[in-house]
Amino acid sequence: MNQETIIRSRNKHLIFALPSAFLTLVICGCESSADRERAEWAQLQRNSLSSVFFRGNPLPGQPTAEEIGRTLDKVRSANHWERDLLEELYPDDHELWVYATRDSDGDGVLDYRVSDYYGKFLEGDTDIDGDGIDNVLDTTPFIASPGEREIANIPPPLDWSRQGKPQDITRIQRELFENHRILLVERSAEFTPDLARSVHDVVTRMYRGIFADNGTLPTLRIVATEESSLLDPEDEAGASDFAQVLPASQTLEIYRRGIDAPPVIQLGYLAHEIAHNIQFSYDYDAQRQDEIMRHNYFAATRFLELVEPFGWTTIQTESAPESRFTLFRPQYVAQEPYEYLYLDEPLGEWEEWLAAIFEEVGEDRYLTDERITELHIVGDYSLSGPWEWYSDNIIAYLYLEMLDSQAGQCPEAERKALAEAFQRETVAREWPWFRFENARGATILAHLREEYPLDAADLAYLADHYLLSRHPGFCRNR
Repeated sequence: MNQETIIRSRNKHLIFALPSAFLTLVICGCESSADRERAEWAQLQRNSLSSVFFRGNPLPGQPTAEEIGRTLDKVRSANHWERDLLEELYPDDHELWVYATRDSDGDGVLDYRVSDYYGKFLEGDTDIDGDGIDNVLDTTPFIASPGEREIANIPPPLDWSRQGKPQDITRIQRELFENHRILLVERSAEFTPDLARSVHDVVTRMYRGIFADNGTLPTLRIVATEESSLLDPEDEAGASDFAQVLPASQTLEIYRRGIDAPPVIQLGYLAHEIAHNIQFSYDYDAQRQDEIMRHNYFAATRFLELVEPFGWTTIQTESAPESRFTLFRPQYVAQEPYEYLYLDEPLGEWEEWLAAIFEEVGEDRYLTDERITELHIVGDYSLSGPWEWYSDNIIAYLYLEMLDSQAGQCPEAERKALAEAFQRETVAREWPWFRFENARGATILAHLREEYPLDAADLAYLADHYLLSRHPGFCRNR
């Protein structure tokens, strides 16, 4: 999800956190119906608490009258923009105000984050009771338990081998947890065998060097499935979301569109998203993680130095006061003290330039226009910031390597036809404004080959299981 777009359009989409049906009722003056609608919406917000860690997880304790009173005092003394947003999300629902502002273990990290869209609850503090055990592994996440801190086995409520799932998928869950401390978790949606296999192949093949010898990433601990990034799955703001990395909780969430995508597309977006986890790992330490948890701010010094030779620079700016939240933690309000430039131009100017080309040449010729291809721009989203640019080029690198791996057994003309069919029939259907071939010849590819080398055996497997199985009429039996 494009966080800059979300922040710019948050108030437009929020509509006091209520769906259009509710607004119609209010305009009509049907107060009792409006009250019912508001109560139903509040119940959806409460229901989101039941899958913050995993589907059916323990619920937080209900607030006492004393806690509600303390919360009301905090709200009255908070900044006006914090009060306004809290009241928009949870109108007069003081119990939800408590959940949104609660810090159970008093460590300064709030129990939950709150989606700016409709008030869905998300994991905030990854150890709410402060006992050293991650919430997702803790059988009593709200009650501190002394004793063992390192959990060696997947807890029974999450263990797919106890839920009758197929052997292949249970093996993948166990291997990723035991070898790499990555836990596959079902929240409001289920994993499919294809999706579990795609996660496993990206971790163990695409990023073999990162995760070799039972390697781990401190920035990736959970891969979870959700029906939607938003509480309202019908909202167009979340309709295009395949997956999202939540750096504060070291979680990669996969949504319905990503769950149902063809495996080769799953392979691509998972490579993209886990690249974000790798980006964060360049600058990871306990202090920087604390910045993310408390303030949604991350000092990415090393990563920004890495992308600077490729044209990405920054301009120092002053964060708007309205981005500073202490009462509760909205998911998409970030305190970035700089703006990005690409090739010395602000991103807004790049957006206008791309839009002008689109208007001039039309949809069919847009991403093949020479002005775009000569700069190796793989798509609009890649120019939303260095993070997405790097990750989108990861997808292009992976797809190009799979295609080029067929050179020994597939004539050049047939490989070219395969690339065109793959772009037209698979990639463009899922990502209309992404063209992987535009990366060919870009200097970033040499860096990616060095950082994430793909050996011949892995490439042969990936090409066969993901690319050629999707387009079986090419490069077979030679």
